[in-house]
Amino acid sequence: MRKVLVIQEDLIILKILERLVKLNNFECKAIRSLDSLNIEDQQTNFDFIITDILFEGIAPLEFVAQVQEIIPHKNLLVLTNMGQDKIKQEIFALKGIAGFFAVPLDLDEIEAIIQTYK
Repeated sequence: MRKVLVIQEDLIILKILERLVKLNNFECKAIRSLDSLNIEDQQTNFDFIITDILFEGIAPLEFVAQVQEIIPHKNLLVLTNMGQDKIKQEIFALKGIAGFFAVPLDLDEIEAIIQTYK
């Protein structure tokens, strides 16, 4: 079964994304911060990581680099309240970024991206 990791501090968005992922027949691990990752999670090869980039104490690009370094995955989707074009361009310049979405989220678009990898 395909696996998705959702990292999102906002509990409501976390639950919405978790449900969307499960409805598309993916196994889903939903956490509110990287601190919630266990050793098993760090060894799982996720098909997608869907994450925010705004976490206290870490710069957005630094957070993305950290995620890409410590968690094996094929694609990274960024969903965030930070809609600044400069950050978006810098994130897209990184390897393995499947999408960047600012809040309010377009769930149909997000669903379409994850469905292409079924």
